[in-house]
Amino acid sequence: MKRLVWSLLLSLVGSVALAQDVVPVSSKTETTETAPADGETVETLEETPEDADSEVSAEPALGVSLEEFQQLKAQVEALQAKLGEQRKDISKNSRQLIPKDALSFDLEGYYRLRAHSFVKLFADQDRHARFMTHRLRLRPVLDYKGLAKLVMQVDALDNVVWGDNESLASTALFAADPSNTNLTGRSAPSVRLSRIWMEAQIPVGSIRAGRMASHWGMGLLANDGNGFDDKFGENYGGNSFDRVLFATRPISVAQAIAGKADSEIPLYAAIGVDRLVEDPLIQFHGYKCESGLLEADEKYDIRCDSDEDGRTDLDHGYTDESRTTDQRGADWWADSSDDVWELIYVLIYRGEDIKYLGGIGDLTAGAYVINRRQRETDSNVWIADVYLRAAVHNLYLEFEGLTIQGTTRAIALPGSYDPSVADSDPLYKKANIWGYTGRLGYIRPDWEVMLEHGYASGDNNVADMQFTGRPLHPDHNVGLLLYDEVIARVTAELWSEDAEALWSQGGVYNSTYLYPTFRYSPLDNWDLLAGMVVAFPASPDGRFIRCREGEGCAQSQATAGPLGWEALLGVKHRWHEHLLFSLETSFAHATDRLPLEAAGLNPKGNFFTLQSRLAYQFK
Repeated sequence: MKRLVWSLLLSLVGSVALAQDVVPVSSKTETTETAPADGETVETLEETPEDADSEVSAEPALGVSLEEFQQLKAQVEALQAKLGEQRKDISKNSRQLIPKDALSFDLEGYYRLRAHSFVKLFADQDRHARFMTHRLRLRPVLDYKGLAKLVMQVDALDNVVWGDNESLASTALFAADPSNTNLTGRSAPSVRLSRIWMEAQIPVGSIRAGRMASHWGMGLLANDGNGFDDKFGENYGGNSFDRVLFATRPISVAQAIAGKADSEIPLYAAIGVDRLVEDPLIQFHGYKCESGLLEADEKYDIRCDSDEDGRTDLDHGYTDESRTTDQRGADWWADSSDDVWELIYVLIYRGEDIKYLGGIGDLTAGAYVINRRQRETDSNVWIADVYLRAAVHNLYLEFEGLTIQGTTRAIALPGSYDPSVADSDPLYKKANIWGYTGRLGYIRPDWEVMLEHGYASGDNNVADMQFTGRPLHPDHNVGLLLYDEVIARVTAELWSEDAEALWSQGGVYNSTYLYPTFRYSPLDNWDLLAGMVVAFPASPDGRFIRCREGEGCAQSQATAGPLGWEALLGVKHRWHEHLLFSLETSFAHATDRLPLEAAGLNPKGNFFTLQSRLAYQFK
């Protein structure tokens, strides 16, 4: 009989434990209703404490004494309490059931403040011009055993200027809450998820997919805009692409297929596809229409006569920019003729601590090739970019060179086409763009000397069929003033907002330059810097870069040879591992090669700046 009682009690304990795991236990006694049969009246009662006590005090009918039953009941309660504690322990320690190294979290990024002060930058400036900017860049990374990653990038207050610059307060004198105005004068979102992508390791390589950063070499073509990689200046932008990329080590894969041991040669290959545009919003026509023209008129174009009644009824330019997002149809994404996409091909050797030239050092060499297409504009452009970096025997050599070749009808910007040049197709352009940068230096732990030389091809006639000018990426910083401020403002003013794509944005523009720098580190985490920039025109066009006598322009307005020069000094310090401080200053002189008056700049051509950065770098 006792065995029967124990079996019943253990079953009861198991049932109670299972019920507590599945159904939340209420402190109140619930009333259970049962549907009566026809003609029956069922009275539903609630159990009261008195009823429970009477049942316990009653003499058991199982052949055991009341004392034995109470002992068994106490043991059941003890078992219930023990099970409850075990459930708590399991819940508390559930994370320990997963290996500690299975899923890891890492945080990269920085918060940066930068202060700018300019003396006589503008012609009408009678005092120092000053402003400050923020940037918070966070890169959280979720990593599962190094096999699968999720990477995000969040930008907050991205290059937002300090203060209330949108009149949020009714009176500027009473301003308290700052706005989100960025360097372009536009309002920026407070927080923006700018990039997110996945990475996965597979037996033959790795795959990345999502909206990701793109960086290659020295950053002349593709620059992620991250970190503090320049001796002077700041990163303000960066390239992002919606991309799917597959990367592998081809030699290792071939050796695995052949059943040979992996020689671990650090040669990598990658192929990817970028979806750049599904619908550009701006409607491309590729021809002009003027309404009211009859068939007898030489400008009559049947494409502009929608009802074919002999009189044109359409009126638009090469492009129509009046379309808005609410004018898109439900199938806007289905039109593939206006899609812009590109294929990318990468081959790179990346050797670290290898033996060559009688020493041990690093050697990186590779090529980055892009084919960009758009059917609607007959665009088929090839971009090739080669990169080399060698460091051995304290010598340092780095080079990146690029060219852009191909044909397009997509450049319908003001001043970029001339119907008289190509009567049959005034939009036709053949790209022939070149650029490069090289560095040669000697590096020691406490000092280094480096000479940088670079070139960006120009276009002395943007209206002809040859498209030959493109600046280097603006986040490849060369100095603080001549390119970043002076030439950037000249091109922005003379090209106007309609042709923003042709501005220099602060990058090396239509010129060659020499840029020697020197670093001395008297103490750990302290760097003293000095540099000099001298720039010369590549293809004077008479408008953005004035011509001298004999350079082929209609007017010769310049007397100087170079565009200008710039002298730089700086000091940088890192403390508490994560805090970065820099103080940078520059004096620049721009010659009469640049139309300073047209851009509202100081006509004397003398410019001075003092800039400072304070940053907290997470990693």
